[in-house]
This record gives sequence, structure tokens and C-alpha cells, in this order.
Amino acid sequence: MRNNWQKIWNNRQISSADKPILEQLIAIDGFSSPFGQLSETEAWMEYLERIATKLKIEPQDSIFEVGCGSGAFLYPFYQKGHKVAGIDYAENLVKIALSAMHKADIKVCEAIDIYREEQFDIVIANGVFLYFYNYDYAAKVIKLMVKLAGKSIGILDIPNLSKKEEDMNRRRKTIGEEEYSKQYQLLEHLYYDKNYFYQLLVNEPVNIKIENQYIANYGNNAYRFNVFISKK
Repeated sequence: MRNNWQKIWNNRQISSADKPILEQLIAIDGFSSPFGQLSETEAWMEYLERIATKLKIEPQDSIFEVGCGSGAFLYPFYQKGHKVAGIDYAENLVKIALSAMHKADIKVCEAIDIYREEQFDIVIANGVFLYFYNYDYAAKVIKLMVKLAGKSIGILDIPNLSKKEEDMNRRRKTIGEEEYSKQYQLLEHLYYDKNYFYQLLVNEPVNIKIENQYIANYGNNAYRFNVFISKK
């Protein structure tokens, strides 16, 4: 399953160089699929501002993203002067990210291999946990994210297990049962119970807050949630 997704991401390309950079990055990172249908940079910027408020991101804070893709999340912060870094397992996406953010520290790397001696104030994973192998893999990544972060962690756009059947039915209806089976037969998503995060981090010195996802005009809102973790 995971290798199939990796092939998909490595084949992503810039569709039109005439569009603004951020709009290109949003599309490449999969947020304008038939199911998500997010193409407005204004809605994306409003989303990032809300996340910045939730995580208490200040102008001097450094930001690290797990599974940064082509950099749609990091790019606006990079433009504001934040020190940004990240990893992604798709080499092609890393190349695109570096072409947009020349001074960023972005490398090809598996999420499970994010260990670094240097801490970052904020550690993010946006729309990534749905592609992980299993819950054990996700647990290891979360523990590493908590260790890497000096201030707060955001695990965002997580598929809600309680809405899985509803979401799957919606997806099939959107493009048709036959087409869905053809395109997504070997491309599964991993859905999460909200209690998974509380139980996993029960002995960690952190506070956890979980909220439903919201990005204006984003088709996946009703089926996703965000986890905000602050260090004590």
C-alpha cells in the first residue's frame, strides 16, 4: 500500500508554471483532489493562520514538517522569515519544495527516521498520517515528533475512524464505484480513533487538544480532525 502511494507522489509535477507558487504547491500536495477540492490560496492562508494561533507560533519560531511534500504548508512561513525544515519520502516532491524554498533544510527521508539532535520549536505533520503503514508506525513517529519539538506539535488532517464508512461511501459516489475501485484498490487510507492519541501520550509531559478539521471549501472537513499537542 505505502509503496503504491510513494509512486503516486513521485510522479507529481507542476501542472502550470503560470499559476502562483503557493497555488501550485497546494495542488501538488493533493489538496485539490476530487474529494478535497481545495484550490483557493486565501482559504489555505486562513487555515495556516488558525493553526499558527493554535500552536502559538511566534515570528522567531523554527518549524519542522514531517511529510512536507512540495512545501504547501511550510512555504508561507518561509516567506515570513521562519527557519523551516522538513522531510518527505518522495524525492520528486523534495526537489519541488527546494525549488520554492532554496534556503530550507528539506531532505528525502522516511517519517520514522526524523531523529535529529537539534530541536525545533514547532513540529508539524499535515495530511500525512493517513499514508502510514499501521498504528505502530504512527506511534513511533508521534513519539519522535514530541521529542523533536521544543514547544508544540500539530498532527493535522487526520482521517476520523468514526466517519470511515461515511467517507468511503462519499468517495465512491464522487467518482463512481467502478472508477474508485480502479484508482484506489491498492491505495488505502489509515483512519484513527481520537482516543488513540490520548492513550499513546498518557505518560508524556504534554497537553492534548483535538478539534475537527476546518478549511473553507475543503471537501474532507467532515471526515478529518486535528491534534494539537503542547509541551508542559
